[in-house]
Amino acid sequence: MIRAFLRSRRGASAVEFALVAPVLLAFILLLIEGGRMLWTQQALQEVASATARCLALGAEGCETPAAAAQFARARGPARGISLVGATITPRLNQTCNGTAGMAQVAIVLPFQVAGGLLPGGPSELDASACYPALS
Repeated sequence: MIRAFLRSRRGASAVEFALVAPVLLAFILLLIEGGRMLWTQQALQEVASATARCLALGAEGCETPAAAAQFARARGPARGISLVGATITPRLNQTCNGTAGMAQVAIVLPFQVAGGLLPGGPSELDASACYPALS
């Protein structure tokens, strides 16, 4: 009876799957979270660029740095990201990459990979952009 049990191959696939499944699922989760992180970073960069342009041109709703921060907070959800808890720092007359008289916007967004399950992931994403201000 014991020899028959040891020679039997029934259930071998289920055991192999049970051994491989956690690694496979973890890999898939990390791929999804990596894509979400890159997508959020790109959306954050777009919000920073649009806000810097709006502030530099003095467009309606961006006449002051405080108004530009509100513009960024309103633009975030349009790009699919929530800027709740984000630090938005719009500034006029800054020097960016050696060029003076620029409007600069920096955004720092708290971020957790996989809801904090991956301790080695970034704790925040940041984006900054500059745009030449009107003289």
